[in-house]
Formats: sequence, structure tokens, C-alpha cells
Amino acid sequence: MLCRKQREVISVQFERKIKLTRIHKVPNKSAEETETAIRKSIESLPEYFWKSITFDNGGEGAGHLNLKNDFNLKTYFCDPYCSWQKGGVENTNGLLRQYIPKKADLTQYSDKDIYLIQEKLNNRPRKSLNYLTPNEVLAQETGWVVH
Repeated sequence: MLCRKQREVISVQFERKIKLTRIHKVPNKSAEETETAIRKSIESLPEYFWKSITFDNGGEGAGHLNLKNDFNLKTYFCDPYCSWQKGGVENTNGLLRQYIPKKADLTQYSDKDIYLIQEKLNNRPRKSLNYLTPNEVLAQETGWVVH
């Protein structure tokens, strides 16, 4: 997710089954920074949550083979201009805009601020989850409690 005239970006990962969101502020949109953010997301959850990852067609997905091999994942790329192929993350980006507007200066957001925004999204009840939150479903499925 980009903000205007800035190098820093928000890397957003969205787990489709329980609607769980992981977001990381990264210094730029490079493949290395994207791979690092995705690794943090993968390592934050039980291994069975991650079966595949879908990337945009930008250069930020260049490290997909490393992730594929290290975590035994299937990797996919969206067709150009087909944002509906990654609808969950696009919806999540829209929800993030409630907290981080397009004109925002990302240097004003600390890692703690980004984490708190992530958890606001993960503690939002979802109709598709019978009005449970993603964190509640995570706790039910794994016994993990997010603080």
C-alpha cells in the first residue's frame, strides 16, 4: 500500500480463511523488503495457515521462489489490472485507509502504531466469520491469544 510521494510503504498480507491481516512498514517496495515482511508474517502463525501466496506483477514479488522453497508454498501472480484476483487484500487496503489516508506521512507512524492498526482490523467482527473477529477464530483454531 502506497502513500503519496514517499519511499516507505505498507506491506499487507491477508489470510483468506480467517480474514487475518498482517501489516509491516517497510523502507521501500523492493523484493528484499517485501520478502522480509512476508517472512515475518509467515513466522507469526502456525505453518499450516500458509499454503499459497498471490503477488501483484511488480518487481516486489521477485523473491517468491525463496519463499516457495523455504516454506513449501505455492506462489501465484495476478494478471495485470485484475485486482479482483486478490479481492481480500484489496478490501483490507480499503479498511487500512480508514487509519492511514493516502496523503499520510508514513514516517509519522511507528512500528507500534502499525501493529495497533493491524490489531484493530484483526479485532473487527466479520459477517463471514459469524460475527467473530479474526483473532477470536485464530484463538479457537490454535489456542493462541493475541495481546
